[in-house]
Amino acid sequence: MGYNQSNINTDLLQRVADGDEKAFRVLFDNYKDRFYQVVLKMTRSDVVAQELVQDIFLKIWQNRVSLIEINNPEAYFFTVLYRQVYSYYKKMALERKLLKVIAESPAFQNITDETLLVRESERLINEAVSMLPTQQQQVFRLSKQEGLSRIQVAELLKISPHTVRNHLAKSIQFIRSYLNQAGAMLLLCFNFFYLG
Repeated sequence: MGYNQSNINTDLLQRVADGDEKAFRVLFDNYKDRFYQVVLKMTRSDVVAQELVQDIFLKIWQNRVSLIEINNPEAYFFTVLYRQVYSYYKKMALERKLLKVIAESPAFQNITDETLLVRESERLINEAVSMLPTQQQQVFRLSKQEGLSRIQVAELLKISPHTVRNHLAKSIQFIRSYLNQAGAMLLLCFNFFYLG
């Protein structure tokens, strides 16, 4: 479905705010190409544009309850877009600055890039895990950090294996999103060490 302002009406926004995934799909279909074109012009990278468009829709979904209070949805969506692009450039500038400091610092001369990446990944993963709801934290730590099976985690926490699977999927999705905002290499580390 192409973009049509009449499709972005109060009813659609209300349905998205209520968690209706089909309504969100309509919103996605209406805006994805426009978002992509704008972000591509700003970043000049197809890969970055695709990632940022995903991040933009993730932000809209995460803040969906506020959609019913928005008078001008298009202005809101493009504000989210510009903030995501700004955050991307800010993150890139910080990464370059950090790499320069590391390269020039004698304290880091004997530490490999891989060691630094692993340390930073672990720090950010723990930071992300600490932001999860309590039971998701417990499931992730027991399953992925302590190596217990789903059945063992279920027995230990007195929940069903199905609930363990759901908590694990939600926690992994959140951590991936969190690391994706921190940098693609950190997300690769997470995938390698925890999902490989």
